[in-house]
Amino acid sequence: MSNLNLSKQERFMALYQPQHARLSRFVQTLVWDKEEAKDVVSETILIAFEQLDELKDEAAFLSYLFSVASNLVNKKIRRKKFWGWFDGIAAENRADNSNSEHTLMQHELNRALNKIPQKQREAIVCYEISGLSMEEIAKLQNLSVAGVKTNIHRARKTLSQLLENKEEKHLTQMKGVWYE
Repeated sequence: MSNLNLSKQERFMALYQPQHARLSRFVQTLVWDKEEAKDVVSETILIAFEQLDELKDEAAFLSYLFSVASNLVNKKIRRKKFWGWFDGIAAENRADNSNSEHTLMQHELNRALNKIPQKQREAIVCYEISGLSMEEIAKLQNLSVAGVKTNIHRARKTLSQLLENKEEKHLTQMKGVWYE
């Protein structure tokens, strides 16, 4: 796509608008809280716009957005600001929505996702939730398609084990309550 006659803002919007929903879903899965996700998306947009002139391949724009967003989230994790914030929000969600099975399931999935290695987490989120192809994820993660398939396979296996163990523990706790 040739955008030589467009302003930087017009060029950016032409690239960004078709990818907005995918970026939002990706970030929402990494962060889970809607307000924090909006902040990460906003920061991602700002960084991507500021560095647009450095983008060599416009076809890689979505991968670039995902990389920026992932780096922002990881930066928050490293600073531990994110975890303190998340634990507080999760506690509020459990208190406010104690009867909401969907919210509890989201919380458990998020906790399980955060227990798997970063590359596996990114691969499974990109593939299963954001709908990226294996080839797109390979470019994003700078891996071969086989490497991406391995990461997705391992992530699925680990998530399955983590969530099954959680379900078994939950059922055991429920049995304990029923029989006490």
